[in-house]
Amino acid sequence: MNFGIDSITLWSKSGEQRSLAFERNRVNVLTGGSHTGKSALLDIIDYCFLASSHKLPDSIINENVGWYGLTFYVNDKTYTIARRSPLDNAVSKDYYFSSTGAVPDAPQPNTREDDIKSILEAEFHIDDKVTVAYGGRALKAGSKVSFRYFFLFNTISEDIITNSKVFFDKQSEERYQEALPRIFDMALGIDDLSNIAARERKEVLRKDLSRLQRKDAHLGQGRETFDEEVRDIAVKAAEYGLIDSDPEKLSIDSVRSAIRDAASPEAGRALNRYVEASAKLFVVERRLRKLRQFTSEYRSYKDTLKNAEDSLRPIEQLLKQAPTLLKSEIFDDLISSLKTDLSAVKKSIAGKQPVDGQISAMVKSLEEERETLQRDLSGLPQEPKSFASEREKWMFVGEAMGRFNAYEGARTPAVLQSATSDEADLQQQMDDIEVRDVEETRQAVVSMINEIALALLKETANALANYASYQTDFAYKEKRLRLRKPRSKLIENVGSSSNHMFLHLLHFLALHEVAISHKSMFIPSFLIIDQPSRPYYPDEKANDNVKLTNSDSEKVSIAFNLLNNFVARMNNDYQTEFQMIVFEHVPRDTFTGMNYVHLLPEFRNGEALIPQSWQV
Repeated sequence: MNFGIDSITLWSKSGEQRSLAFERNRVNVLTGGSHTGKSALLDIIDYCFLASSHKLPDSIINENVGWYGLTFYVNDKTYTIARRSPLDNAVSKDYYFSSTGAVPDAPQPNTREDDIKSILEAEFHIDDKVTVAYGGRALKAGSKVSFRYFFLFNTISEDIITNSKVFFDKQSEERYQEALPRIFDMALGIDDLSNIAARERKEVLRKDLSRLQRKDAHLGQGRETFDEEVRDIAVKAAEYGLIDSDPEKLSIDSVRSAIRDAASPEAGRALNRYVEASAKLFVVERRLRKLRQFTSEYRSYKDTLKNAEDSLRPIEQLLKQAPTLLKSEIFDDLISSLKTDLSAVKKSIAGKQPVDGQISAMVKSLEEERETLQRDLSGLPQEPKSFASEREKWMFVGEAMGRFNAYEGARTPAVLQSATSDEADLQQQMDDIEVRDVEETRQAVVSMINEIALALLKETANALANYASYQTDFAYKEKRLRLRKPRSKLIENVGSSSNHMFLHLLHFLALHEVAISHKSMFIPSFLIIDQPSRPYYPDEKANDNVKLTNSDSEKVSIAFNLLNNFVARMNNDYQTEFQMIVFEHVPRDTFTGMNYVHLLPEFRNGEALIPQSWQV
């Protein structure tokens, strides 16, 4: 995405104008001393691009500036945005906008912020389809992606240039912290809009299907407990005399009909039914007791017969020995009589008699009847109740009918068939959507980042000393470049702020080269770097009198040659332009022989972002 800044313009509160011009397709270097306003230019750019908060210094800068503006180009268009300076911490809603890049003598509000936002979104190819794929604490799933998120790839501020862990700006702000992983794949061409849209559509269908399945499971569970629900309603209705809870009539339709009609205001019928059922239960219980008593006595009787059988068993031996015995004249009659008695006893105690089966059947039948009566009694009021008011009565009737309607809707075959049909339809729609698996592409892009970063590492070998032979390792989850020890899985804890500075440069240049090679529609092809020489110019020593050692001076030169060569390679290898803006302390002779470096007038000897004549 060809994008860069032509100029930054300030208007004093008295109407004077101050402008800094930058060249396209160059490394624009603004050198100068500390506290001259160089770093504030990054905040000015952010503010003009519709920031909802600002970090503009109030002292000297904001207290003297009435409007901030910038002229920038996007592909073949040039625009100018100017924004009134903030009041204390409150950003301004006053904007001047020119679609031709015209810079006014004195800006006046002429455009709403939403209109400018729409124009910039169109340039970044952001429409309603470019949305946040998944939500977080600060970002809502499905919300439109802000074009400002992609500027995360375009700045290396003083806060992170030497940071060992954080490689992107604004990661202290939750919104941008959540935005980075959500836009990364899209920005680098790992994923594309059509695939993202297909995935989001499939995810919506999956959620709809899951919701329908949960609803169906819930209704199924409701159907299983529906009979118990009916009984609960019937019990309460009977207590209030709205229904005669006759078990034979306790069906869904009869209960619902009774509740709907509420036609039985007399609780006495239900109470009489309770008395009647209690009386039947008493009779059943009494018969069961008598049958159990009979069973007990019959068992005792059979035990007595068993004993009698034992006493008569010698008769069998006498019969066996009859031929050898001396018999009297009454022997045969006595033995015959005893034999008849023994036979009768055996027959009486042998196995189960018909009376046993009859008693068992009667007991089982009475126990079933008792269980039924007890179940009926649980649904009958022992004492009549009444509603406190008609309103209470109709509230109960309405609640009961609502429960009936909810469950009845789930029980109807038409609803069940419709739910099944809807599930099948959603599944078919999901199956028809083709979503490309981007994991393989993601791995390829990570490999490409490492390959490019490794080539850049070799280009800066003399500055990285011991790490010159290390392998680059892009941590996708953390979104930062690391160094891995050769032929090892060990990730090096890189020491020295100068090494971290070089890692940041390698990191961003590699990401931009990948974006350009994939013709990314989202990442602007420019980079703003705030003092890459910071490790060699500590803040407390950053003044004109500090002279770098030959070694440090060589490392700074290597860093700027890296930037110069990158722009050259973008032109030669990719036939595309790339712009950089760098704020620095180093002397101008550092850039000798760098063909793609453009030096702006220095902020030295009284020259600064805010002229002396503006300061009140």
